[in-house]
Amino acid sequence: IAPHVYDLGTTLAPGKHRLTICVDNTKTIDLGRFVSINYEGTQTNWNGLIGKLELRAKDPVSIADVEVYPDVARKLARVRVTIANQTGRPSTGVLTIGAAGGPAIRMQFSAAEPRTIATAELPMGAHPRMWDEFSPARYRLSVSMTAGAFHDSESVTFGMRDFATQGTQFTLNGRPIFLRGTLECAIFPHTGYPPTDVDSWRRIYTIIKSYGLNHMRFHSWCPPDAAFTAADQEGILIQAEGPQANVPAGRDAPRDAFLEQEMLRMVRTYGNHPSFVMMTPGNEFGGPMELMTKWVDMLMKEDPRHLYSSASNNNLVTPNRQFTVSSRPRGVQGTSTMVDFRDAVSKQDRPLVGHEIGQWTFYPNFDEIPKYTGVLAAKNFALVRDDLAAKHMPDLAPRIVQATGHHAVLLYKEEMELLLRTPGHAGFALLDLHDYPGQGTALIGILDPFWDSKGFITPEQHRRYAGPTVPLLRMPKRTYTADEGFHAGVEAAHFGAADLRIAEPQWSIRDEHGRVVASGSLPPLVVPTGKLTPLGSIDASFAKVAAPAKLNVLVSLRGTEFANDWDIWVYPANAEIPVPPDVLVARTWAEAATALASGRKVLLFPSTVNPALSRPGKFLPVFWSSVWFPNRQPSTMGILCDPKHPALAQFPTEFYSNWQWYDLIQNSRSMILDAAPAAFRPIVQVIDTFERNGKLGNLFEARVGQGRLLVCTIDLPGLAEKSPAAKQLLRSLYGYVGSSAFNPSVDLPAPLLEGMFAVQ
Repeated sequence: IAPHVYDLGTTLAPGKHRLTICVDNTKTIDLGRFVSINYEGTQTNWNGLIGKLELRAKDPVSIADVEVYPDVARKLARVRVTIANQTGRPSTGVLTIGAAGGPAIRMQFSAAEPRTIATAELPMGAHPRMWDEFSPARYRLSVSMTAGAFHDSESVTFGMRDFATQGTQFTLNGRPIFLRGTLECAIFPHTGYPPTDVDSWRRIYTIIKSYGLNHMRFHSWCPPDAAFTAADQEGILIQAEGPQANVPAGRDAPRDAFLEQEMLRMVRTYGNHPSFVMMTPGNEFGGPMELMTKWVDMLMKEDPRHLYSSASNNNLVTPNRQFTVSSRPRGVQGTSTMVDFRDAVSKQDRPLVGHEIGQWTFYPNFDEIPKYTGVLAAKNFALVRDDLAAKHMPDLAPRIVQATGHHAVLLYKEEMELLLRTPGHAGFALLDLHDYPGQGTALIGILDPFWDSKGFITPEQHRRYAGPTVPLLRMPKRTYTADEGFHAGVEAAHFGAADLRIAEPQWSIRDEHGRVVASGSLPPLVVPTGKLTPLGSIDASFAKVAAPAKLNVLVSLRGTEFANDWDIWVYPANAEIPVPPDVLVARTWAEAATALASGRKVLLFPSTVNPALSRPGKFLPVFWSSVWFPNRQPSTMGILCDPKHPALAQFPTEFYSNWQWYDLIQNSRSMILDAAPAAFRPIVQVIDTFERNGKLGNLFEARVGQGRLLVCTIDLPGLAEKSPAAKQLLRSLYGYVGSSAFNPSVDLPAPLLEGMFAVQ
């Protein structure tokens, strides 16, 4: 939490001495299992000596501490100097205080006690350089002291910044901002401990900035000074936390006293850093309201340079908190981009920060195993790899990695946009931009645990929907028919350094070949910073679209890097979908079995399935980790298919779940096909969780005796009248089973299928 400083006394005899340090790893105080700094869920336990180890000699009268309180409104810095006096008698002297580039001031002091506070106000000039995420200007303040024969000097870095609240938003130097953050849960697989050099932290911050983020929350721990120094330099806003998590306070007086002192050490040690803007006593814990209120009051009184709240994400919210961190509301709400959380925000009277949003899962990439060259080995990945091989699907691993990755990126994009299009929302912290390798293997990042890209999205693409200026689109749905028009509202969430004085919105709709289907521009306007601004609306026709087609809607601001895009799908408008004359469309296994026995072609949409041999279809993937939450739904990770398979010839799709699959997957069952032959592959495979690695499918084909069977456990007949995507997939399947291309190569025994579908 803070440096350990030990006083070896006022005098030591000249000569050589032996200094012995014993590190006790015993957890004598229960801070809560999930405190990141000593939690085995991050695959290591810290507890050791890292960073700067030094001996200091000081005169009996010396400078013990320097604190700088920027006063942006008055354009000055209030300086508070603590003078230590170990002589046992009063001492007088002179302090000289100055910041680089400005005049120094001199003041006399009198130190009669062991600790004396001297204060001064240092003018910062008519136009002080301000610290923020776009121009993180820093000042170096120097303090020198002379008291007779005693001398000392100290220097600290600070920034002229004012982090405050305005209604439900945060402000930085008076400008409303939006926190776009991620967590750091003390994940350092190479070393097993946090870096204590500035360059290592600058690398991390440079990476998250390249992806559009401006904020980092340290989950239940406080990083070393190097992390704050690097954040000062890069303009990253830090939320640090006391070392407690998921264990109620107020039940153990020694524990509470220890935590209280730890929190005070945090603000006293790191308070000068302009990047240190927010703090809570810890993560997801409760306790007596009186104690929590006392802690928040204590911190606000001790150091008002930061904003404070009660525990991150807890129903116990103190009345004196300055912001709220909550997991409600959160999540993806469906395919419409009209929805937002304005109702929830309207009930707030202070900033609301989205807690640990995302947590969409990725499949392990076995190519990462060799990257573990330090204290850890990726044995969890090896277990998954070996299990997938035992299930006869090792060849699918690279495609499964890609399919789950692209699917998760879609969900992260929508969840971040949902919060950005919520008026008055204060921001979010992802869990996480990079993987959390513990807690059952929680692979929830677009980056791996080493902060390296997994290759699913570039920083430039990610910044489109996670940067300071994000064009947004409000459309009621993502699938259309050709006789419909496209209508959508356009907005911009702008939290840049200044207003956009002449914003010229433009839009285009293109097909998969890049050809423009429709385009236009919206009237130029001023887009003020610090808010969500309507830009106009788009009205377009699909008359020129060769349906079925996947289209891309692009919105940009002319002459800037600000752009964003969304996929939509357009399907034919004609109503009739004739059933091929030589195909039986069956709803029960009994009628399908009879037709197959006579050598017919059958398309089966089973009205009943064996629940023991199937799983409910869900578009969203596993939350966090299926190992950690084995009974939590959903329990699958999207789809994997071959877009070139003739069954999908009339249904434009990628090899992974995209939004046109939403209604289809939500109204499906995933059949467990582990008993099928090893080489058997469904046409649309549903990716199982990596701790099970089952062979699942909702569209598959086989020879059954003399007949040919195509099984679809998506309720296309029931959805076709209201879902253009369902109707189009049904059209594509009819075209396939009615053609000569329908010639399954793998045999499945009738008893196996009977066990799946002949359910009373």
